Amino acid sequence: LQSSAHPAAAIPLLASLCSKGTEVPLAMGSIKVDGTKRPPERLEGGGFKIKDILAGIPSERLDPFLMWHELPRAHHRPGEMPGAPMHPHRGFCECPYAKEITGEDGQVRECDKFIARDHAGNECFMRPGDFEFGLVGNGFEHEGVTPPAWTGYLHFFQMWINLPSAHKRVAPEILNCSADKIPTVEFEGGWAKVLMGKNLLGVSSPVESPYVPASYVDFELQPGAKVDYEVTPDHPTRLLYLYRGDAKVADTAVAQSTLVLLSAAGSAVTVAAGKNGAGFLVITGVPIGEPVVQHGPFVMNSRSEIKQCFDDFQSGRLCSKPLTRKVIA
Repeated sequence: LQSSAHPAAAIPLLASLCSKGTEVPLAMGSIKVDGTKRPPERLEGGGFKIKDILAGIPSERLDPFLMWHELPRAHHRPGEMPGAPMHPHRGFCECPYAKEITGEDGQVRECDKFIARDHAGNECFMRPGDFEFGLVGNGFEHEGVTPPAWTGYLHFFQMWINLPSAHKRVAPEILNCSADKIPTVEFEGGWAKVLMGKNLLGVSSPVESPYVPASYVDFELQPGAKVDYEVTPDHPTRLLYLYRGDAKVADTAVAQSTLVLLSAAGSAVTVAAGKNGAGFLVITGVPIGEPVVQHGPFVMNSRSEIKQCFDDFQSGRLCSKPLTRKVIA
């Protein structure tokens, strides 16, 4: 394997690709499939359709992850994408990923961008392949919209990671990482982008989850390709979402738009792409093990803390701690 971050260096055998069509039995340390689920669709933000990937799964099984949404790849005419107007948050981390923002012909233009603004007056652009890590902590307000006259194809993901009670009121910080700073590991028949995490596939992302160990990797496989992905061993929560094509995960056939619950036991998950190829995301993390009380954009440990969130928002105190925004470009 070769990494675009270290093009001349040999990558340790943390991921290996088997030849097309070769059946390889699962190893003793292989991760198994605990179950699968097709996510429901609903409206979100200003009225756009999303797939609610984690809906219906007990929070204890997902800990530390709270939410995972896919804005499925679709074409939008001018004014059709309402985005998410300004809204508040407190008590967790948010991780939007711009999988695709392109024009009618699939080419990237200057206008192909998602505009991210916050209550402090900061504005930045998320372009194709960009990733953001927002440490909400004590609280911020933000919005994400496309340019008013924009038209083209959009494919987006949003994921939330919980914060321990001791860190739910830390000062907020937003880190925007451009696509060309995200390490990509290329191999025969596919590639993987390490959006977040360290020592994965022989590389480390510049983005880390500071208070809750977690990883986030995007894979693309050509038809018939197979990859054996070794996850971070001390991350017992392991989730895979197939957003394109079809695949066999361990010994389970998986169709497009399916969440796969992976076992806490085992060190590597084997994914074999079907005749249409496969695109999938893998997130792993360490459970926090605390009560989760969520009401809309606020995630705390008790109902009284949720009430305090609303009181602070209505009185203008939610964003009392200064927000820092950093860009890796």
